[in-house]
Order: sequence, then C-alpha cells, then structure tokens
Amino acid sequence: MWLFLFLLGIVFDSTYCVLCPKQCDCDTENGLNRAICVDQNIVSVAVGVPKEVQVYSLSRNVLSELDNFCFKEIGYRSIQVLDLSYNQIFWIGLHAFSGLDQLIDLNLSNNRLRYIPSDVFWYTPQLDILDLSSNVFETLKNEPFIMHNKLQVLNLNNCRIKFLPDRLFSRLPNLRKLDLSENYMVTLSLDVLRPLRKLTRLELRNDYWQCNANFIATETWIVTRGIAYEKKCRTHPKMSEKMISLVRDRKPLDIDDIWNITANNATDKGNDTKPLTPFQKFDRNFSALQAFVIGLELGLAIGIVATYMWLRRVCAFSCRRPQIREGRRVRREGDMRNRLLWNAINTDVETPPIYRRQVPVPSAPFRTQPRQVPTPERAETPPPPYQECRLNG
Repeated sequence: MWLFLFLLGIVFDSTYCVLCPKQCDCDTENGLNRAICVDQNIVSVAVGVPKEVQVYSLSRNVLSELDNFCFKEIGYRSIQVLDLSYNQIFWIGLHAFSGLDQLIDLNLSNNRLRYIPSDVFWYTPQLDILDLSSNVFETLKNEPFIMHNKLQVLNLNNCRIKFLPDRLFSRLPNLRKLDLSENYMVTLSLDVLRPLRKLTRLELRNDYWQCNANFIATETWIVTRGIAYEKKCRTHPKMSEKMISLVRDRKPLDIDDIWNITANNATDKGNDTKPLTPFQKFDRNFSALQAFVIGLELGLAIGIVATYMWLRRVCAFSCRRPQIREGRRVRREGDMRNRLLWNAINTDVETPPIYRRQVPVPSAPFRTQPRQVPTPERAETPPPPYQECRLNG
C-alpha cells in the first residue's frame, strides 16, 4: 500500500513539474508570471514556456510568421502582455491571436508588416494598447485599418505612411491616443479625425507638413476639441521681415579713426618709385609650383618642335638619296653611250680615258670576221662596233 502511494506521488510530481526553457528567463513582476526570451534566434512561439505565462516577451528573435491558432494550440490562454517586437514578421493569420482573451498590451513594432486583416484582433476583446510602429504600411486602402471597440492607444510611428484615407479610423470609437509621427504625410484631412470622438492626445511630429488651408483647418479643429497636440503651423514673420528685424542700428563711424589711411598711402607711394623687374613681377604673380609647371610645358613644347623639324629633315634626305643615285647612274650611262656612238662615227678621235673600257673578246666559234689590226697612227684601242655597243649596253 505504501509502495503504491509512493509511486503515485512520483507520477503526480513528474506530471506537474514544468521547467523554464534554457532560452528564457522566468520570474514574477507585479504579481504576473513573466517569461523573457530575448535575442535567442527563436523561430516559433512554441519554445516550451509554461502555459501559465502572463507576460511573454519574444523580442529580437527571427520570427517571420504567426500562423492561425498558433497560441491556442499550445494552450496559452493567460497572456496579458505580449512583446513580438524586433522580429521579421511579415504575415499574420486571421486567427493567429485566437485564445488570447486576456491580452491587454500587444507590441508588434519593428517588423516587416505591410498589411494586416482589419479584424485580426477580433479574438482579443480586452486589447487596450497596440504598437505597430516601424513597419511598412506605405499604401493604405480607404477602409477601416483596425476594427476594435476597446482599443485606446494606437502607435503608427515611422510606418512610411504617405496618405491617410478618410475611413482609416472609422471603427475605433474608444481610441484616446494616436501617434502618427515620423511618416511621409504632408497634409491631414479633417475627415480622418472626425470619427475619433474620444481622442485626447495626438502626436504629429514631422518635418514635411505643409501649412496650407486644409491643414490649418485641421489644427484649429484639434485645438477647439481640447486634444493635447503640439501645433505645427505658427505665425512666422516673412523672410524680409526677419532680415530687417535682425539688422541692428549702428552709429556712423569716421573711417580715419579706425584705418591708418595716411600711413598706408605714404608707404604705397614710396614703393611705387622703384619699378619691378619682369622676374620680380613673375615671382609675385606665380608660385614656385606654377613656375615649375610653366617651365616644364615650355620645355616640352620646344622639344616637340625641334624633334619634328629634325625628323622632317632626315626623312626628306633619306627619301631623296635613292633618287639622286638613280639619276646619276642614268646620266652616266647616257653620257657613255652617247660618247661611244660619237666615236664610232668619228674614228679619228681618241676615246677619252674616262669612257674607255675593255671590250670582251668573243670565243672562236662566234667570231665571224678576223680581228682588225690597229693602225700604227693610233696609240689606243678603237671603240667596238656599233652593234656590239648596243648588245652590251
């Protein structure tokens, strides 16, 4: 019997003994069970935190989606504060928050949300504070953004919103605080704020507001309703009025009391008596680096011109030399031919030494007539016949 009770006690202890996961810190704050699971690379809400958790923080993790019934399937029904900020959430299912009937504060800031269903918070009737700041709600349709009857605080700071449609806040009758700061809006229509009958505070910190008639009318309506608001369009003086107001009246001063004009003039006159040389003027007008660059450019220019002239002269002489040689050779051969022809006609005239040449003696088979014996009157060899001159030429 005692053994049976002992075993039964062990079974009950093992059933009800739930440990806090190692990724989280579990404690109690203001009488609420708190589990802090921050910066642990968690990818799902199912970490193993006990179901009795009331303050659940999953900030700075890598959550990307919130599936339908993701909290209800685990058994989380007592969560009052849920922090899902600084994640990568880009999609939320329509029934993602089902079962969180006691949820009061929800933080979804610094995520990648571009759109959320308007009735996604239908299962959180006690929701009081909703933080959607630093998401990407660039384009909003002309329909209710959120439908909730008890929501009192909505933060849309730094959501890249460019324009607010008229029906955006038409289903938030109990909203008391609205933050639209640090967005890209330039004007605000009065029809956007009319449905917010219980609004007590409005934040519009922005550098892009245009103080046109529309926006000034909206500011006037906000002030008359007693809403806490920092006015953006104040009565500023014109630019010309500002400049005139900044100019101070000063008494006229005698310039002779301040500047030593006489001494300066005397010094200038003394310096003018000695003219400057060209080198001194150059030294005054140009620095050492400028002078070096000018000298380098002049040297390069002179070198280029000299090189061009030298190459032109060399090329002209080299190109004309073959022509000169060929002309000389042709002229020499023509003179020799003319002289030989003239000697063949005038046999009594002696051939000049410069035009003499040794006539080749033909071999025996080709000799057609006997060789003529030179006459004793001539001391030199006569020129060859005209036909042989033509063949050898």
